[in-house]
Amino acid sequence: MNYKDIDLSAYPRKDHFEHFLTMENPFVSMTVQMDITKWYKRLKEKGYPFFLCFQYAAAAAANQIPELRQRIKGKRIVEYDACDVSYTVALEDGTYRYCNVDADQPLDDYIQEARRKQRMAMMMEHLEEEGDVLGYLFVSCVPWTGYASLELPWPDRFFSNPCITWGRFEKSDRLCMENGNVFAKEEVRLPVSLMVNHALADGIHISSFFTHLQKELDEMFSE
Repeated sequence: MNYKDIDLSAYPRKDHFEHFLTMENPFVSMTVQMDITKWYKRLKEKGYPFFLCFQYAAAAAANQIPELRQRIKGKRIVEYDACDVSYTVALEDGTYRYCNVDADQPLDDYIQEARRKQRMAMMMEHLEEEGDVLGYLFVSCVPWTGYASLELPWPDRFFSNPCITWGRFEKSDRLCMENGNVFAKEEVRLPVSLMVNHALADGIHISSFFTHLQKELDEMFSE
């Protein structure tokens, strides 16, 4: 994972960067109930794994936004060319280990590497990250519970890795009308959360992530 330094003298958000880093809590989080109806249907038809495919789409979406590839490194801002994924792998005792996967590869290769790395992670004795930790997108899910909002822990106000989390999807019927006929159409919605350091990213960048994520889902299994 390569990165470059941002020239703060020419950085348009320099005032914003310095302002939010004076705060004890400079983090902002947004949760969106995403419509995954079509994506979920195609996923089931093709027999692909939900977690890894959604994670792949989320990483692809985040990597398209420069602000989500930027990190606070000392007193500098650095921007990575691409960010890999760090996520949690559950153990039988209810705890977990971290797993790191290269996000810049075709989906099938990603799934293969992830499964191999997961087996390795489950044999690790301690909870620790490998490699350049700043270069990761932190990903997790709460598959047991649907939720409307989410708060996450952070070590200090300089923490700058975007955190992407989702919960349990919910199915519901929505009334529709076509040619004068009313019918129920099933929808599948998933709560997806993104937490960022406001010193590096604003609402427009968060919203852009969700727009890109929807596009990645729509195009993942397109023929």
